[in-house]
Amino acid sequence: MGTSRKFHTKTRNGCTNCKRRRVKVAGSLFDHRGLMLYILTHQQCNLQAPQCHHCKRRGEECSFQSKDERPAAGDNDFNKNNSENRLSIARRQRPQSQLSNTLPSQWPSLAIDHALLRWHYNALAADSLALLKEDPRRVELVWKGEVPLKSQQDPWLDSACMAISALHICHLQPPNPEDYYTAAFKNYHSAVVAFPKAVKDITPENSVAILSFSLLILMFQLGISCVPGAGPMTHALPVIDAYNAVSAMRGTWSLIDQLGPHLQRSRLSALFVHRKHLRFETLDETYETMLKTLAELNDTVVYELRYGNEREICAQAITVLRFWFSIMAAKLPTTWLLLLWWPAGVSPEFLQLLKDRNPVALVIFCHWCAGINNLPKKWYLEGWAERMLRSMLEILGPEWHFAVQWPLDEVFNNT
Repeated sequence: MGTSRKFHTKTRNGCTNCKRRRVKVAGSLFDHRGLMLYILTHQQCNLQAPQCHHCKRRGEECSFQSKDERPAAGDNDFNKNNSENRLSIARRQRPQSQLSNTLPSQWPSLAIDHALLRWHYNALAADSLALLKEDPRRVELVWKGEVPLKSQQDPWLDSACMAISALHICHLQPPNPEDYYTAAFKNYHSAVVAFPKAVKDITPENSVAILSFSLLILMFQLGISCVPGAGPMTHALPVIDAYNAVSAMRGTWSLIDQLGPHLQRSRLSALFVHRKHLRFETLDETYETMLKTLAELNDTVVYELRYGNEREICAQAITVLRFWFSIMAAKLPTTWLLLLWWPAGVSPEFLQLLKDRNPVALVIFCHWCAGINNLPKKWYLEGWAERMLRSMLEILGPEWHFAVQWPLDEVFNNT
C-alpha cells in the first residue's frame, strides 16, 4: 500500500553476531552484595552494511559484509608524518613490529599482543594515571606496584589494565589506532564480564585492587570518547555518554565509601587515612553571579511537569554545584573524591532528567563541565568537557544558548 515497513527492534533483526549476542541496553548497577557492576550501554544493531557498528567496534567479521566489497589494504594507509609522535620512546625499547602491525583491509578479529599491552602499562601508562601529582607514592605503590602484582592473579584487573593501556596508546596516536581502539574495547568487555563473577566479597586483601579496578573503568569511560579519532561509546548519543559518565562517578563514590574500612586495614592503609575533610571557600563575584543566574533560570522556566517536581530536583543540583565550586575554590590537591563530589551529590531523579534531555538539567550539567575543565589535564580527561559542551549545544538548540554562555566562555575563551 506504499507504506514503509517498520523493522522490529529486537534481536530478530540484525547481523549474525548481534543476534547471537542478543544486544540489549544495560548500564552500571549494584549486585546483591553492593558491588558495582559495569556494563557498557549498547544500542541495537544499526543494520548498516558492509559492517554494523557493533562488529566494527569489536573487530569482528560482519554478516552484512560481502567478500567482494572489502577494500584493498592500501585504502587504510595513514599519514606517516604523524606516526612517530610520543610512541618514539616505546619504539626504541620494543621492536618496531610489535607496535606497528601490518594494516589490515578491515578491522580484523585480532588480539593485540597482550604482552605488549602489559609492557606498555608498566612502562608508560601507569605513570599517567594518578590525578594527584603531589603524591608520587600513589603511582609507585598503587599503579606501578599493587595493580601489576594483583593483576597477575586477577584476570578482571589484568583486562582492565590492558584496556587502559590500549586506550593510552590510542592517545599517543599510533599509525594503526583502530587496532588499539578495538583492543581497548575487547579488554574492557572482558574486565566487566569477569569482575562480578570473580569478586564475591570486599576484604582488606582485595580492597586496593577493587578500588583500582573501579578507577580504571571510570578512566576508560571518560577517555574512550576523547582519544584521537574516537567516537562516543554510544554511537552518536552524547547525552547517554553524559548520563553514563555521571552514573559511573556516582557508583565509584558509593564503592569508595564501601571500601573505606577495608582500605584502612589493607597493607597500603597509609595512603587512605588523610584528606577526608574538604574545605569550603567563599566564592568570588563571578561565580556568585553565575549561580544566581542559574537559580533564576530554574525559578522562571516553564516545566512540562513530567515528574511533578522538576524544579525542586534541579534546585538541589544547583545547590550541590554551589558547594562543589566552593570546594574547588579552596584549591585543594586534586583527588578522585573532588572529581566525584558533584555527581555523588545530585539525586537519581536529576540523572533521569539528564537522560530525558531536560533543558535545565543539561544547562546545569554544562556548568559542571566548566569546572571539570579546570582540573589537571590528564589524558583521559583531555577534551572531555569541550566535547560534552559542543554536544549539549546541539541538543539544546539556539534558543538555550544564552543559558550556557558562562560555561562556554570558561572553557573556550579562557586560555
